[in-house]
Amino acid sequence: MGQIVYTNYWLNRLSDVKKEHGSYETEEEAIAGITAWWDLHSEDYPHAQFNRTQSGALEVIYDDENHYYRIEKRTIESGLPSKKYRLRKAGEIEALRFKHSLHEEAYLFDELAEPLRDRLVTAMADSKKLQAYIYDENGCPIKRIIEK
Repeated sequence: MGQIVYTNYWLNRLSDVKKEHGSYETEEEAIAGITAWWDLHSEDYPHAQFNRTQSGALEVIYDDENHYYRIEKRTIESGLPSKKYRLRKAGEIEALRFKHSLHEEAYLFDELAEPLRDRLVTAMADSKKLQAYIYDENGCPIKRIIEK
């Protein structure tokens, strides 16, 4: 017996790209994840349209018809990823910064201000995914860290 979750996807009709953002317990949390992402990127779409498809998915058309979010209800066998995280110690942070040759304008998740971390947790809903990226000072992901 699985768990029902609501997963956010960002889609681009022009290039046929579909990117998963996160999975949530409720559709309302999934919508909050989308708006948190917009907030992180200093974007505001007060006229976004919320359209229910025949399959029951919720599509959020926010800028034009070619770029949109889709919230799909699905069943997963395991539980949702944890949103709780442990901040790395100063030595771990310095070691990772050195290992990945990070410049001054690049930050690990642990180095971001708490309000940015909170928005990222809402937007991505997975602490392991959060700590796998390098961010700019506004909390926008720059690139994924590949750990070996």
